[in-house]
Amino acid sequence: MVITLVHVSATRMMILGLVRWMQPVHGYDVRRELLSWSADKWANVQPGSIYHALRKLTEEGLLREVATEQVGARPARVTYGITSKGEDEFQGLLRGHWWNLGEVVDPFFAAFSFLPALPRDEASAALRNRARLLRAVNDSLRAAMESGWMKDDKPVHVGWMWQLSIARAEGEIGWCERIADLIDAGVPYLPEDYAEEPAWAQFGTLVAEATWHGGPTPDRPSPDQSSPDQPSSNQSSPDQPSPERSSREQPSPTVDGERT
Repeated sequence: MVITLVHVSATRMMILGLVRWMQPVHGYDVRRELLSWSADKWANVQPGSIYHALRKLTEEGLLREVATEQVGARPARVTYGITSKGEDEFQGLLRGHWWNLGEVVDPFFAAFSFLPALPRDEASAALRNRARLLRAVNDSLRAAMESGWMKDDKPVHVGWMWQLSIARAEGEIGWCERIADLIDAGVPYLPEDYAEEPAWAQFGTLVAEATWHGGPTPDRPSPDQSSPDQPSSNQSSPDQPSPERSSREQPSPTVDGERT
């Protein structure tokens, strides 16, 4: 619930701040400006929620309708401005986010809590792959920061914000590689005395039974690729690759929704 409130308050702050800055302004222009900032990616501002948020903020007395324009048969366009109550709300939210720490939702934390459910080689490979994906994102951000688009068209503090994203990713890259090394080294997941507690009685069994369910890696063949010493009954000739094998190949990892 705390996480949800943080995201909601960030959306409220950004919409109030943009109306304050651009007023009088149409909802369409608020939405376009937020999307130009890619706020849907780093601030969890959902494009489909912006018009609803404008109406709700108006109902709460934080915004006001300055004018309504009707052009032909098109839907009416409302122009918004901020109220004195909205100004107080904006200033409170702004300083709240500047002076306090907010929690970031990342489903990886939930997945990592079940680390023992993965075999060690898969967990290590996944962490190294995560580091590789983060490096690709950082390389993309650095290239954008060096481009004319950033240097000529964006305020300097936008570049500073991207530097923060890069620094955070660099920290996670180092953590991923360090933990992968510890997993490869066979460091136990639990202290020795935990094995004696009834609550952890099945822990060792679950770890031992963990099996790889991921795709092939450079040092791990696909499950349907047989070794020379153990030929498969479904093995095809080298000149005629099996269509079943092609259909089972795993997709490549993605960075921001695009395949690498």
